[in-house]
Amino acid sequence: MHMTKPNIQIDCLIFGGGVAGLFTLNKCTELGYQALLLESNSLGYGQTIDSQGIIHGGIKYEITHGGHESAVAIREMPMLWRRALAGESSLNLSDVQLRADNCYIWKTKSLTSRLGFLGAKMALRVKPVVLDNEERPEWLRNNGITAARLAEQVIEPRSLLEVLSKKLEDKLLLTTQGGVEVSRSDEQWKISLLNPQTGEPLNIIANDIVLTAGTGNKTLRSQFGLTSKATQSRPLHMVLVRGDLPTINGHCIDGAKTRVTITTTSDYAGRKVWQVGGQLAEDGVQMEPAQLILHASKELLSTLPSIDLSQAEFLTYRSTRAEQFEKGKRPHDVSIISENRVHTCFPTKLAFAPRLAEAITSKLPSPSAQSATQVSDFSWPKPMVALPKWETDSIWETPEVFCT
Repeated sequence: MHMTKPNIQIDCLIFGGGVAGLFTLNKCTELGYQALLLESNSLGYGQTIDSQGIIHGGIKYEITHGGHESAVAIREMPMLWRRALAGESSLNLSDVQLRADNCYIWKTKSLTSRLGFLGAKMALRVKPVVLDNEERPEWLRNNGITAARLAEQVIEPRSLLEVLSKKLEDKLLLTTQGGVEVSRSDEQWKISLLNPQTGEPLNIIANDIVLTAGTGNKTLRSQFGLTSKATQSRPLHMVLVRGDLPTINGHCIDGAKTRVTITTTSDYAGRKVWQVGGQLAEDGVQMEPAQLILHASKELLSTLPSIDLSQAEFLTYRSTRAEQFEKGKRPHDVSIISENRVHTCFPTKLAFAPRLAEAITSKLPSPSAQSATQVSDFSWPKPMVALPKWETDSIWETPEVFCT
């Protein structure tokens, strides 16, 4: 029997159902906390579904000038993820689809690129294994290029979201944009919601609030009476390439920068799709789509000279990385700002999600002894998993690929 305004008492309420929120919800549940997660869009919408899925181990940051602190912070992540993806840890992710079990790094012919490659070889635990020409995949068999294999796995972000959401579905609630009211109630937070389907009200009383909503954290902080100046956004303009393409997962490095980072997936029709990021996506922020597509076709010709892209189709999409305020610089590690039992969290990188979940739960008081709350105890809609950009309706273009 439902009360007019049912109240749910929990330890922790999480806002935002991307990889950070889902990992945190899982960790809370594992440790015995009564926790629920609210999502106003689709799970992973934004940063998680836009990500390339590389479980970084630090080499990319070690070869970037000033990236050593990031490299040290992230170096434990590949082994932690590898165990989870193999089903050998408390969080069993063995059903998550892998794009690749390893990445490649390769250098262009320039001297600056060669120096950068030497820097990478001297890096951290996940060290590159330099490959002879015959050991390389066909697309890397070029005598003018130095190439190495790197033990960094690449996951399918949508598959990760599906596996986690299935595991946690009784703790996920769909809300409407702007349909959440916040107030204080006896030293706790009172969150008032309306059911998106029926309009019925629900009050959630929580001891702690965790904000893992990416760019949404800024608005949420103001709802909780906190300053929005603690956050920053760093934009990207990514490129997608679709067609009869080789499977490539890795980075082309040139001096102190990653010229392109490419990961490969397949779309609903079985076509190969490259996600292309790296310096290209940073430079592309100031470009219109047509301009970036032209730039990308030239960069890909230069960094992968043996590949014919004359029939490939291109598309771009803009994405935003939400982070703790660092005067526009990329933070080195996960960040958590705790104020008045509200914890604003940024994983910085997808690979950091387990580290962030561990750090958040270490800040929470011991779990209360209250009985478990299941979303299934009352009728409430659940959020769907977001669609990646290459599965949405868009107009792809075949640019004129210039020969150099």
